[in-house]
Amino acid sequence: MKVFVLLASLAITQVFGDILLSRGMKDFGFFDLSNPWILPHLITYILTNIWIILGITVLIISLSLYLTAISDLDLSYVLPIHASSYVLNGIFAWLFLGESISFYRWASTLLIAFGVLFVGLSDSKTAQVQHPKKTKIQVQNFPLFLLPFNLAISKTWLVVFAISLSDSAGDVLLALGMKQIGKIENLPLKSMVKLVIKIITNPIIISGITCQALSFFCFVSVLSWADISFVRPATALTYVMSMLGAKFLLKEKIQQGKLTGIILIALGVLTHR
Repeated sequence: MKVFVLLASLAITQVFGDILLSRGMKDFGFFDLSNPWILPHLITYILTNIWIILGITVLIISLSLYLTAISDLDLSYVLPIHASSYVLNGIFAWLFLGESISFYRWASTLLIAFGVLFVGLSDSKTAQVQHPKKTKIQVQNFPLFLLPFNLAISKTWLVVFAISLSDSAGDVLLALGMKQIGKIENLPLKSMVKLVIKIITNPIIISGITCQALSFFCFVSVLSWADISFVRPATALTYVMSMLGAKFLLKEKIQQGKLTGIILIALGVLTHR
């Protein structure tokens, strides 16, 4: 029951944080990546806009819940709880932000959500970590970037890929760092302070937070021109990358059911628009 409450709270705070950020960035206007002089303006805006500040506050709470979860559970089990957050993001974006969500976007979002959920349910019995003794703009209208072999990718998808890559790197590093520190439990105040200091001074965790800070900056930037109901499901690429990291770096078992879920996620991302 405690695990369910923890993961449900993680998903809900993630959604509310995203919605608040999107609300704040809708007032900012278009962020031109080719204009470096707009960067100081964006940073000032982020630090002074009430919606952004509230969003960051909620996401800090979400990060605390996330660190608590991965200190005791497999990364490949914790991440799929965001299956519900994709659908909630779409519903809240439609209700509170007035975003117009097409049938295809709903369909691909649900496909991604089912894929992520399938990953989580496929191996729930191995969720416990074995600790060592010490351890409204149409996105398709944006300019395309040419890639090798005459392939092209929109600016929005380029940023989404950057978000997913840095976020997945952060996930793996945070999980690795928390496995070294061990399970977070109810401790006396003095011991809790020592634990917090140990967490925030761990070089692996610092690296993970740095990666996620980069992901956050890219995420906030893309919200200045793209809908949250598009961006958040598109970043499901994070799960594919994180699963690879969990398998090869964290040595977690990735069973057949998880591979099926990853395929569903990939199909959902490919059809997302």
